[in-house]
Amino acid sequence: TAVERVAKYYGVSPISSVRMHQMKRFVIDGVKEVALHSPTPDELKEFGEEKVPACEFEQAEVYAIDVAMSTGDGRAKPGELRTTVFKRNVETNYRLKMKASRYVLSEVDKQFPTLPFTLRHFEDERQAKMGITECVAHALLTPYPSLHERLGAKVAHFKCTVLLLPSGTSRVTGLTLPDYFKSEKQPDEETATVLAEIAAKEAKKAAKKKKKRNKK
Repeated sequence: TAVERVAKYYGVSPISSVRMHQMKRFVIDGVKEVALHSPTPDELKEFGEEKVPACEFEQAEVYAIDVAMSTGDGRAKPGELRTTVFKRNVETNYRLKMKASRYVLSEVDKQFPTLPFTLRHFEDERQAKMGITECVAHALLTPYPSLHERLGAKVAHFKCTVLLLPSGTSRVTGLTLPDYFKSEKQPDEETATVLAEIAAKEAKKAAKKKKKRNKK
């Protein structure tokens, strides 16, 4: 893939568990998804990595671009830090036994029916911590654990949202990388050509905006 090609030239590894998802209203992880790393048959067998089915991009779709690169092997794993971020799995239902668990699910359904939340959002955080385990055990909630690379590895994470329009791809959220982000390494010829085209389009857009401001 393009991600793996760029990673190779810069001497880094894509985080294998990271996915880029199609987005819809109130849905941050739609059916279509793209993996940063396509596992080999050996990796599927040895590490139990999941192979993401191919998907086709279409106009008027929205995607969350999620890129994470590491100087390690790219296999980030849950660490010792307690998970505090979760999301409701709306397709699953279960009759919970504990009172604390029922409190958690009730509050989630009222306040966070589709988007992720943290335990700090609960008025009774102590009771939420008690009830969250049963909810996760029965797949009512999806945990977002803190992932860790091997000791000494460095990880860079970049996120943005893009629209697939007839006029081309448009980025609508995400920060512009600061000028001090520099690298002595150079991309391959194909990637360099793509980057030059993107830079030219951005310069053209900036020139149009400046012209409009001057007219006012």
